Amino acid sequence: MCPPTNCVLPIGSLIVIRGQDPSTIHLRDIIVFRAVDRPDFFIVHRVISVYTPMNASVEYPNQYSFLTHGDANPLGSNEGPNPASNLLGVYQYSIPIPYLGQAILDVRNFMYDPNGNVNPQGILVILALIIALFAFEVLQPKKKTPPNKSREENGPTVSKTDDPQPGNSG
Repeated sequence: MCPPTNCVLPIGSLIVIRGQDPSTIHLRDIIVFRAVDRPDFFIVHRVISVYTPMNASVEYPNQYSFLTHGDANPLGSNEGPNPASNLLGVYQYSIPIPYLGQAILDVRNFMYDPNGNVNPQGILVILALIIALFAFEVLQPKKKTPPNKSREENGPTVSKTDDPQPGNSG
């Protein structure tokens, strides 16, 4: 896990990113990119070195690439260089609902195996939950009672007086 003093984004945070031209990415920007060996896996790291087409890396000549480091990772465990073609976007902000991102990751891990194949048991459990929620909502008798209305909400009231002819005084 991420030490609170070193991390901007704890593991499992739900973040918002924006697509950006690789030429506008600078040192210390936080980027999201696809892992080179696992394209369905997204990595969120801070840029520690930018390779431009003029000083390109050996692995990716004539294009932008980025050497990155995760805030939670030990020193020296850098990622990259990562080609601009794997870039998904630049971090904008976090959605401040604790553990929401982790919950989404857990559901994804439950639905798919480590190779990215659909897990049939995961699909069946999710479908069973949806059906149970639907059945509960449809079959549950309505227990709501209408609220008591006050006299003002009911409109004007008519009351009977002892005077047989209103408007006659005397």
